[in-house]
Amino acid sequence: MNKLPNCSQAIISWNKIENYLLNFAHREGKSKAMFFSKFGYSLSNSWQLYEALRDLACESLVVEIEEKLPFGIRITTEGFLRTPDSRNPAIRIGWFFDINDAENIPRLITVIPAK
Repeated sequence: MNKLPNCSQAIISWNKIENYLLNFAHREGKSKAMFFSKFGYSLSNSWQLYEALRDLACESLVVEIEEKLPFGIRITTEGFLRTPDSRNPAIRIGWFFDINDAENIPRLITVIPAK
């Protein structure tokens, strides 16, 4: 298996972390917030989730590649997320590569528990 291309330049927005992944009021993000809170993440330590996802961008392995024409490519990676409680669950991360981005930089889409 391969690593995420240009992983060291991965874009992980604070908006995605604080208003989606850790937001109990978000319709789709609520289940993710519940998942992350079980491992010690919250809005008060959102920077730790940011850093853990940043590290995992280069540590995780590519498990799926999907062309989403005419927009770009979605790459799914899988790895173990470093957590405040040290249980480090397996997760899957969705990354998007915009077809119009000449620099080919991955952008975080979502994070889900791995099965």
